[in-house]
Amino acid sequence: RDVGAVRLGLKGAAVVEHAARELREALGRHGNTVDGFLVQAMAPPGVEMLVGVVSDPHFGPVVACGAGGTAVELLGDVQVRLAPIAPVEAGDMVRALRTFPLLAGFRGAPHADVAALEDVVARISWLAANHPEIVELDLNPVIVSPTGAVVVDARVRVERPARRPPYPAIGR
Repeated sequence: RDVGAVRLGLKGAAVVEHAARELREALGRHGNTVDGFLVQAMAPPGVEMLVGVVSDPHFGPVVACGAGGTAVELLGDVQVRLAPIAPVEAGDMVRALRTFPLLAGFRGAPHADVAALEDVVARISWLAANHPEIVELDLNPVIVSPTGAVVVDARVRVERPARRPPYPAIGR
């Protein structure tokens, strides 16, 4: 469940400390114990995208790229491919999205660094293809700005890889 445990755009130590107190109290009301907080620089403004992997027992890692942030739930604009994928295929995935115009300067917005997003997609696909213990990987959002792509939130689930039986011979 979403308990609102993220604060954005905080400037100055006093503001950060105040937000930490509020968060500690809010999380405590939900029964959570807080050991500490992570404070990091704000990502530059850009287009929120997602890059993910899920391991399919028959096909292996399946890579997804799509509209990210809260829009992923609303729009369901996602492309999927089997890993590993080449950079050109990552480009095809990104350009096949209905929301691609947001990356390409829709209505005068700055053009996002699409090549940086394609690089993230291709690298994640190769990571998953070479590490079968990665059963789920979710980068959401990946902020794509004119100056690059920044992974803002990442979640990875690893498990001992399941043994895949060899494919049966045809005609036996």
